[in-house]
Formats: sequence, C-alpha cells, structure tokens
Amino acid sequence: MKAYLFKSPGGINKLQLTEVPKPEIGPDEVLIKVKAIGINYAEVLSRKGQYSWAPKRPYVPGMEAVGEVVQVGSEVTNCMVGDRVIMGAQYGAYAEFMKSKSHLVFPIPLGWTWQQGAAFLVNYITAWVALFKLGKLSVGEKVLVQAAAGGVGTAAVQLASKFGAKVAGTASKKEKLELIKSLGAQLAINYQNEDFEEVIRNEWTNIDVCLEVVGGEVFRKSKLLLAPFGRMIVTGYASIPLKKWQPWTWWPAWRDAPKAGVMELAIQSQSLTATHIGYLTTKPEVTRSVWTELIAFTHLHGIVPVIGKVYEFEELPQAHAFLESRESVGKVVVKMGDPVNDQ
Repeated sequence: MKAYLFKSPGGINKLQLTEVPKPEIGPDEVLIKVKAIGINYAEVLSRKGQYSWAPKRPYVPGMEAVGEVVQVGSEVTNCMVGDRVIMGAQYGAYAEFMKSKSHLVFPIPLGWTWQQGAAFLVNYITAWVALFKLGKLSVGEKVLVQAAAGGVGTAAVQLASKFGAKVAGTASKKEKLELIKSLGAQLAINYQNEDFEEVIRNEWTNIDVCLEVVGGEVFRKSKLLLAPFGRMIVTGYASIPLKKWQPWTWWPAWRDAPKAGVMELAIQSQSLTATHIGYLTTKPEVTRSVWTELIAFTHLHGIVPVIGKVYEFEELPQAHAFLESRESVGKVVVKMGDPVNDQ
C-alpha cells in the first residue's frame, strides 16, 4: 500500500510517499480502507522531532482517519466489515489502510461526510476532556479559549457555547474572529492589535475557565485573569521552541512552559491541570466513557466539525506546511481521492 513512512526529523520533504506492507491485525484490532485523514499540529511537531508521544522511527504518522472497515479481529464486537468508522491511534493514518485497537473505533454520525468524520475525534475529545472532565464547566461560567479559530479552539467554542457558558476566544484575523463569533463566542479578541487581558477585564472582570494551548506570556496573562476557584487547563504549548538536539533552546522552553506554584494557586483557590488524550487511549473504559458523553452532546446540539481546508493524499506535505503557517482555521483534512470520498 502507499503510505508516508517517516524515517528522520526535518521539513515537509521528510514526508515522502512510498510502498509499505499492509498492516496485519491482531484479535482485538480493526483494519480500515482510509477515506480521509485528520491532520494535527502534534504531527507537525512529531515530524520536526519535537513530540514526546511519537513512536520509534521509522513509522507511518497520523493519529486519526475515517474509512470503511475491511477486516476485524476475532475478538472485535463493536463493528463489522463494511461499517463507516472513525479511527484513532498513536500512528498509522497517513496510509491507504490503517489499523487500531477496537476500543478506538467509532461509528461516523449519520449524515456526516468522510471529511467531517476526519475532523472530529482528536479535537473534540481534547476539548471535551479539558472543559468538562478537568474544567468542570458550569452553565453561565465565563470561558476563555486561546487560539480559538484552530482545531481544538473551534471545538471548544462550540461545546462551551452550546452548553450555556459565556465564551471569549482569541485569534489573529478578521475572518477568524468572525468564525469564532459564528460558533457562539460573545467576545472575539484580535490578539495582534488588542490586549486580551485588558479586553477581558473591561468586559467581564475575570474568567472561570481557560483552555490554553500557547504557553509563554499568553499562559501567564491568562492565569492572572482567573477568578477565585478558576481552572486553567493546558492542552499544548505551541509557542515553546524546544529542540532536544539544540541545548540553547532548553532554558527558554523551561521558562515558557506552563507552570504555577502550589501556594500561588492556593491564595485564590485556583487549579492548573493538563491533558494529553494520547495517554488515555490505553484505557478502554475511559475512552468509551468520554466518547459516549461527547457524541451524545454532539447529536443533541447538532454540532458539526469546522473544516478549514482539504488536500489530496499526494498533497499531504503541503497540508503540513499550511498547518504550520498558522493560517489555517478549524481542521485541515486530507482526502484519498476516490468517488465514495464525497459520500
């Protein structure tokens, strides 16, 4: 089968199509013919050698895809050959066929396209875990979503606003701000020409929950906005330029990494938590519980993922470049280019 086999870190030229064997499945695994792939910023970091959850090279990158089930293991009971499914895994999505454990395989919601299915799993589970499992969000509370026009950001704005929270989101351009407001945000703040801390203080005084993905000064200013009992949830720190092979990046990375002292938090009775959903995938009961809650809420409120741009399979390196440029909104998706892909 054709796949992008990743052998060494570097630029998008490291993503080259090649022929590799089709995956062989175990008794509790499922194999799909891939129809569309969701591209994640973590995969950009992995390509650059900056992602701690990446497996040992060489490997086929990609943490989520959708497709048609073509084979199931002898112990699999939650899907069958021919089903349209969403699949998550640590790696393997940048290929014509992908396999994963059966507890990481879920049905695509009725009426969704392949591309919508590919835009859902990682972003929406991350946002759900951050806002509701860790953030303990309540109706009417004030939520600040950093990088709100991105994949996790658009998911968080949709989920929080549909739940009944007041949402503020930061972004960099007029069209991104308009998107954030269309998804339910009351405040859309242009961080390039506005001080988000000043805007929040003028409009709301403080916030109850913050979903933070940037790090550095953005994290520090967001933390200052927390009300008593406020919760800061970190799902990434995209601004931190750590390169393991370049020691001069170690100090800036440590300095700008999200952190807070216990006594500092105790003074206001606040909390700092973090999530990396990849590490939850080894816990089937947790994964199923989160999916059940999320998909029920999604169906109830008619939520549909935001897709920013779609690339062909042969253009996957360009999809990486676009995501790395920070010009993207919502989810960047790669399609496999056959007629059923549009169904």
